[in-house]
Amino acid sequence: MTEDGRASITLEGVSVRYPGRREPALHDIDLTVAPGERLGIAGRTGAGKSTLSLVAAGFVPRVVRARLTGTAAFGDIPLTGPTGGALLGKTGIVFSTPANQLSASKLTVREELAFGLENLGVPREEMDGRIDAVLARLEIGHLADREPFALSGGEQQRVAIASIVAMGTSVLVLDEPTAQLDPVGTATVGRLLAELAADGTTILCAEHDPTILGGVDRCLVLEAGAALAVDLPGRALGGATLDPIGLLPPTLVRLAEAAGVDPAQAFDEAAVAAGLAQARRSLGTLDASSWTPSGTTPAWQPREGGRGVRIVVDQLTHRYPTGVEALRGVSLTIDAGESVAIVGQNGSGKTTLVKHLDGLLRPTGGRILLDGEDTSAVPVHTLAATIGFVFQNPDDQLFDRSVGREVSFGPRNLGRSTEEVARAVTDGLAAVGLEASRATNPYDLDLSLRKLVALASVLAMDPAALVLDEPTTGQDGPGVRRVGAIVDGWVAAGRTAVAITHDMEFAAEHFRRIVVMRGGLVVADGTPAEVFAPDNRELLASAGLEPPPSARIGARLGLGSTPTVAALLAALSS
Repeated sequence: MTEDGRASITLEGVSVRYPGRREPALHDIDLTVAPGERLGIAGRTGAGKSTLSLVAAGFVPRVVRARLTGTAAFGDIPLTGPTGGALLGKTGIVFSTPANQLSASKLTVREELAFGLENLGVPREEMDGRIDAVLARLEIGHLADREPFALSGGEQQRVAIASIVAMGTSVLVLDEPTAQLDPVGTATVGRLLAELAADGTTILCAEHDPTILGGVDRCLVLEAGAALAVDLPGRALGGATLDPIGLLPPTLVRLAEAAGVDPAQAFDEAAVAAGLAQARRSLGTLDASSWTPSGTTPAWQPREGGRGVRIVVDQLTHRYPTGVEALRGVSLTIDAGESVAIVGQNGSGKTTLVKHLDGLLRPTGGRILLDGEDTSAVPVHTLAATIGFVFQNPDDQLFDRSVGREVSFGPRNLGRSTEEVARAVTDGLAAVGLEASRATNPYDLDLSLRKLVALASVLAMDPAALVLDEPTTGQDGPGVRRVGAIVDGWVAAGRTAVAITHDMEFAAEHFRRIVVMRGGLVVADGTPAEVFAPDNRELLASAGLEPPPSARIGARLGLGSTPTVAALLAALSS
């Protein structure tokens, strides 16, 4: 251990098995992460990423009950010791869900950030300086006097990250820290991790987002609890590693491989664009469908026919009791059978808007019309039969003791027959790939699977409109493709689909229309090709967004608007 308290994280032969589980969550992991190194941890859902994060932070078995064999240490301090006193102030962990991180006892963000520092005995003068510095680094100084749980999910997540970074730990472990962040927020976190590593902080970050994974020094890919690869991110996340396990390499990596770009430059957009320009003729034979691993989930659609619902948002305003004006006169028409992705920075009013569609929030001014009917006097339970809403956080939605009972709750309360309910449950679980989990308690599943349970419970109700709030958060590649297939099938059946998302690739691939929000207003509205056109780059940046990778590469090559991989390949081959 160095004089300033920096040291390596070392795991030797580490295996972890949870009580009641037949298979280990981790198996024979050997790993060393040096001071100042950034290690990315990737893999499909259930591969062991979160468990490895808990081990590296010293939580297993001291806090989280599990059997650990092998050795895990921070320098010469065992991470598996009976008490955590020796690790106090040395290791910190950021969870994927801010509700699991924030204290729920503080009235302002500043007080929330002070909480950990107070427990470490940091002097008040130093405490204020640390708080101001981390608020600035994460660009959330304007939230300092806000109540944490009155913030959007993404804003809460930045506060959760700030609360741990402010403590100045030698080791920072992050478990999907950017899952709820807008693209600009994700880039901000990436820059912060680079700065912390330059100062000597050891960083382990489990992520699905290529923006973060592409910036690490090394990337560990896990499969079924075992290390599949540890290498440069451009090589570890390449097709040779990921295709056999059903994961799609990040778009930039796939493009780099197609163009023969050195894996060390796979996340360098300029290098990838230059390589594509040189290899343009040979790329003419590429087909976008060939970039999808075998076994892609087929499109799913409602069993019953029926049309979607026409949604009219007319001069909608909403002011919260705190005085925050989240919507400032939004007008929007979504036709029956249309698919619309609503995008924008954290706190732009997206979730506030869609919560008005099913009556969870009522307008301060303006109105919502469903097929011409004003919803102001319609009860929430009645609206739920028409508008199927899937929450961003599934823990706000799930409550029953088994997955099967959870999915059956909606159709049962709509008065469906026993046979109809049984069929709806079977179809809903099949759509999200959880048939084998029917008897499982939802809270025995991880976050990404709980989100799929919540989705299945809404599908089972067979509503006219499907409203999804950040449906790809925490999902691995197969999970994202499954949700996309559901949206595609839903719209093909004539139903209405609306989604809030920070995943610009998902929005461009699966929605015919993109609505951009900023500061409680709609600032852009059009097709993916229109919204993600090169001329809109500045407007998107003002809304905390950036175009998908294929659009950015197309702009570098002067190919016009190429919001999807298919559009980029078509432009390259023309």
